[in-house]
Amino acid sequence: MRPTLLPSFLPDLRRLTSYFLASFVLLSAVSCKAAPQSEGQKKFGEDADYFIGLRFLQEGNENAAREKFKYCIKNGTSRCAQKSAEALCTIGNIQEKNTAAENLLHQFPGDDSLLIAARQFSSAGEVNKLIYYTSGLDFSTAKNEVIRLRLEAMGRRGDSAYEAEVYRWFTECPISTEHYQFYRDYYKHPDFEGAYENPESEEAKALSYTPEQFAINYRIESYKRNYSYTTKCAQLLSSYFMDGTLEPAPQLVSDFGKNTLYGTMDFTRNAAWFGQLAQSFADTPAEFYFWFYAGRFYEKAGMYFKQSRKCFEAAMACADSPSKKDNALWYLLNTSLNFSVDSIIDSIGEYSREWTDSEYFEDFFEQLVTALLAAGRWNEFGRIYKAVDGYASDLTTAQFAYIYGRLIQENLADGTEADSEAAFKRACQGGSSVYYKTLAAYRLGLGKDPIELQKILCAPTGARKPNQPGSTDPTNPENTPDTALENLLLGYAYFGFPELIYPEWQKTQGQSLSTETNFYLADFLAKCQDNNYYVQSLRIASRAQRNATHRITLEQLSLVYPNYYNQFVSKYCAEYKISEAEIYALIRSESFFDAEVMSSAGAVGLTQLMEFTGSDIARRFKMQDYSLTDPETNIRFGTWYLASLISRCEDSPLLGFFSYNAGITRVRRWLQSSLIEFGKKRNMPLDLFLETVPFAETREYGRKLISATIAYDWLAAPSRFPQTVEELLK
Repeated sequence: MRPTLLPSFLPDLRRLTSYFLASFVLLSAVSCKAAPQSEGQKKFGEDADYFIGLRFLQEGNENAAREKFKYCIKNGTSRCAQKSAEALCTIGNIQEKNTAAENLLHQFPGDDSLLIAARQFSSAGEVNKLIYYTSGLDFSTAKNEVIRLRLEAMGRRGDSAYEAEVYRWFTECPISTEHYQFYRDYYKHPDFEGAYENPESEEAKALSYTPEQFAINYRIESYKRNYSYTTKCAQLLSSYFMDGTLEPAPQLVSDFGKNTLYGTMDFTRNAAWFGQLAQSFADTPAEFYFWFYAGRFYEKAGMYFKQSRKCFEAAMACADSPSKKDNALWYLLNTSLNFSVDSIIDSIGEYSREWTDSEYFEDFFEQLVTALLAAGRWNEFGRIYKAVDGYASDLTTAQFAYIYGRLIQENLADGTEADSEAAFKRACQGGSSVYYKTLAAYRLGLGKDPIELQKILCAPTGARKPNQPGSTDPTNPENTPDTALENLLLGYAYFGFPELIYPEWQKTQGQSLSTETNFYLADFLAKCQDNNYYVQSLRIASRAQRNATHRITLEQLSLVYPNYYNQFVSKYCAEYKISEAEIYALIRSESFFDAEVMSSAGAVGLTQLMEFTGSDIARRFKMQDYSLTDPETNIRFGTWYLASLISRCEDSPLLGFFSYNAGITRVRRWLQSSLIEFGKKRNMPLDLFLETVPFAETREYGRKLISATIAYDWLAAPSRFPQTVEELLK
């Protein structure tokens, strides 16, 4: 009988979690070093053998490690037992590793085991075993690496089903790096060296490739965004569909529509063509994509609003999944907005009852906000937030409610003080963003009550339902945490393997863990005092707050808003006279405290400075040798730069944040445009100005910086909350 961590006097899971973590904290070291093995054996029972085996493996004692792993497989809980079986696949000679891989598949069948075994069989040249154990794969759910390894083995063996399975993989699944690697290294047809000018020419047709090989090449060129080539293939591919040579597989048709959309300008003709194809392939999975892209073509053509709408409605009607229906509805709404604000307002309540994933439509409502403000349609905010409440996401509802309340206060929208108060109260509810909740709390005067504000800041940030995984509600067994997984992750911490925690946590994003366990892991990694672990800790803590089903503690909130590198932040904030909360918010939002990160645009380090900006600041400081990945240097430069921008923006932190992101000249131009939209000459309310900024990314950047600054300042001095908000929005 396997041992259990459940003491007989603690049958309730929630009490068990509290008991386990409380005692775990007392036994664990506060650093990344391993705790005593003797205590670990008492704490983790037979599961301890897995962790002790890992330690033996580190020390090079494979025989001792093998015995520990075997014992854990036999007696440990499921997660540690499987990990022990996986570890055996790394020990011994090739034959021993192959045997361990087969045992892993028999004892713990599943995707992870299959991937480990496939890698082993491939590296050992065991072609037949690899093909045997991967037979019957569901390509729609299997890992692409497993499929690739299988197909490579089939190609080496000359398997008769090779070509058919390659075609299935390339037409049933989204193209991935695994597809591209396989195509490039194993499958590329010699006749496709260099794209020929006319795929329908006699010379092209004379090449020795099959229609299936042509389709595979077409998907690869689509993946490479070679629209000039794929556009020339459109008629040939269509003819293959129409004469039955190739089945119009959904993924292939999706690429066909996208390539034609981006590769041609004859939108009206193509819209009619795709509409005809939709009718030709009615009641097949391809019908959705043909209607969908017909709608996209009419949208691109302009002045065809009714035709576009009918096509998207037809796509919704034949969608075979909620996500496809939501996608068609999103484009229908977006097309309606581009055509007429009135057309979307009149039907938005009806449409909001049609979607499945409300969060998918948040960016559409974000566009609607700016369109309504630009058109001076102030009163529509109240109408919309009431119409979508309960259907749109909490974030969207809170956004419209907050703006409506503010427009009433500014005498721009019709409504009473009671109406604005009701709107602000709605903005404080549910899984809305910290930004709208805290600003609404300020408007309601809740900042004077530390307990009320703590409820808002410590509330879950996701619109999580009580029946989602990870809930610790003992009345619903389906929501109980995976105690075997918790034991594995807590064991990694206890026995000193911090590097193994985050990769395992990522597989479920913490949703199979209790809130307490997630935050314990975040706290443990934070105490490791390493740049990589800082980032991992913050990601775990942020996700834990989103996944939580109850308010978190202040200690847990401090892990969501950590103050790493505090010695440098304190030093340079004092020197350049800027709030520490603003710099912590900047670092958290820009880099998630990753000192070595580099963005795709070339921004470097904690405060994400561009090289040319860093060079200018270095000259000012008379520094010739510096590195933007050095935490102290980066914090010094970024702090000075933000402080100077705020000073140039009339001491407005929000305008300084925007200038840091988009440049001060742009911000001044946006502010001027907003004054005109609102009919003001000066004193533009900055929370309303934020909603008019023309770029969604910059608007969200401002929200993140404001909410993080509020949270940091509140954790340091709760009584300052009203003053903090006033300073940020002045």
